[in-house]
Amino acid sequence: MPANPRIYFDIETGPLPLSELVIPPFDPSQVKLGNIKNPDIIAEKIQRAEENHVSDYIKHAALDALSGQVLCIGYRVEHEQPAVLCADTDGEKAMLLKFWSLLDSFERKPQLIGFNTKPFDLPFLIKRSWKHRLTVPYWLRNGRYWNDLIVDLRESWQLGDNRAHGSLAAISRHLGLGDKAGNGAMFSELFQTDREAAINYCLRDVELTQKVADILIPTY
Repeated sequence: MPANPRIYFDIETGPLPLSELVIPPFDPSQVKLGNIKNPDIIAEKIQRAEENHVSDYIKHAALDALSGQVLCIGYRVEHEQPAVLCADTDGEKAMLLKFWSLLDSFERKPQLIGFNTKPFDLPFLIKRSWKHRLTVPYWLRNGRYWNDLIVDLRESWQLGDNRAHGSLAAISRHLGLGDKAGNGAMFSELFQTDREAAINYCLRDVELTQKVADILIPTY
């Protein structure tokens, strides 16, 4: 019986357009003051936090499906060339539909392999799909749990130790596989200003994901 095909994937996100963002009002009580006692220093820190409130919110908006959107999905089906789906003129909904259709096109359910997949990538994709009223492949989850076909390389690296740290970039460097092609925190800006570089960044992440998988979960 043939093995389940492997799909290595990674997503890149960005904040929603300003017209769609609901930025909460500034709350001075949320400013962390530590052990500062000097009222002038406290006032200065609160003022600086208020001035940066909007930009800080936008900067972190890409990490939450309520305030962010999927800009690119990079993937590689084993033995095939890598590819990137982008939310261009057809928008996020069409891109998500193409990705789910890809998963549904296999005779045998594919093994989905990514990094930080379970806490971030797949929940983000699914929540954005709910927003667009898209049907998500039913087999991704078994009740409260992810299907065994979902492989999170962060979990593989931790070996059961949840305290073990390491980003994809750090682990790739440690394994002698090279580094990422840039800073993911700047992806949204890169996506808007240099589409080719953004796509190459996404492709590099998929490449590193596969190379790390080849070491941590080799096929025989």
